[in-house]
Amino acid sequence: MPPPANPEDSLTILVAEADAGTRLDAAVRQLCEGVSLQRAREACRLGCVAVDGVRGDAAQRLRVGELVALRPGLLDLSLAIGTAIVCDRGGVLVLQKLPGDAVHAGPLVHNSIAFRLQRVLPDASLCQRLDRPASGLLLCGRDASAVAAISQAMERGEIEREYLGIAHGQIERDEGTIDLPLRITDEPRGDRPKVVIDREQGQRAVTHVTLLATNKSCSLVRLRLETGRTHQIRAHLRAIGHPLLGDPRYGDPEANAIAHRTHGIARTMLHCERLSLALPATGERVEIASIHEPDIARMFPMLRRR
Repeated sequence: MPPPANPEDSLTILVAEADAGTRLDAAVRQLCEGVSLQRAREACRLGCVAVDGVRGDAAQRLRVGELVALRPGLLDLSLAIGTAIVCDRGGVLVLQKLPGDAVHAGPLVHNSIAFRLQRVLPDASLCQRLDRPASGLLLCGRDASAVAAISQAMERGEIEREYLGIAHGQIERDEGTIDLPLRITDEPRGDRPKVVIDREQGQRAVTHVTLLATNKSCSLVRLRLETGRTHQIRAHLRAIGHPLLGDPRYGDPEANAIAHRTHGIARTMLHCERLSLALPATGERVEIASIHEPDIARMFPMLRRR
């Protein structure tokens, strides 16, 4: 099958009976001409390859009817930066961050996404932050003018950001809005809240919550940010009694321990799923969707796309 006409277009393959049992990395090598098996494995590790909409593992064996998707035109740049790229158009670069990957440098971080990005694309810059345990879409500008345009659009509220989160307990309302002002404290410990509700000195913070599904112990929610304060989602969900599962700062320690033993949850369950914005270079409005992480899809299989 020929590659897509546009570099960021996805190539999607339906697994036929003849290909059942093939390892995912071997399938990627067959689909992408000139890609070695080692590079195919690295592409899988970085999240460049999805199986039924979920990040695929290089060693997994494909089954009949599964959908394998990747963007061959963005593979070289993704491998060079060390982070999967899902959009490169009109001055906008959107990365897909893995859980545990640090966005910025720090005392114990020497290989951040920001460092790798500027090593390959010196004029590019991050326009969005994600906590280290979180995953999903990360918005960047290709050059200074694009970064400025994106920043201005964000200040005007013209960029839509939606997240998936797994919250502790069963949320009863299908939809709701959390409108609680937040204040950043000087708390140095990583197991205590850094942001608190403060109705007098806090900054305005608004999060819209939509319930997608529940199970016995937790709820899958979609979270749309109206404002973008530090730790906004984490602090807001804690405030309503349903903190994110796996969150060491704002979560429920007992619930986190049970989730770790039962489901192997070892991180804050937050994922940036969708971005919608106008491209700085053309004004065209685009909507960018992520693939899902295996740990989230394991707890809510409805997220697998067929």
